[in-house]
Amino acid sequence: MSQSSMIKKTDAIKEGLLQRKRELEAGIKQLQLDNDVSDQIQDSGDQAISSAFESLKSSLHNNEYEEFKMIEKALEMIEAGSYGMCVDCQEAISEKRLKSYPNATRCILCQEKVEEENQKNDTNSYF
Repeated sequence: MSQSSMIKKTDAIKEGLLQRKRELEAGIKQLQLDNDVSDQIQDSGDQAISSAFESLKSSLHNNEYEEFKMIEKALEMIEAGSYGMCVDCQEAISEKRLKSYPNATRCILCQEKVEEENQKNDTNSYF
């Protein structure tokens, strides 16, 4: 792949990451605004529904925040010139993986190793 086509692809990925970052910022801001409004509860039924909704919103907020942090890291890597390189083995991350998951920091093999290790640790914590 030529240097100019790689730059174009990186620029396109960067623009997609910036767009998603803006969407997440707006969503996080909206969730914070919704928290301010949800304090007006009337009866126990409303409280139960509100509690379930708050739990769902909290989970969503956490997921969005994690994605936001990953996008920021990917943007930093683009600026540093290390984007597309696995943080563990320093090999190139496949173009197919970066297309489907532009904030990937690991190649598929290293990511699988991390997930297997995490799964093993989670399984051990139950016993």
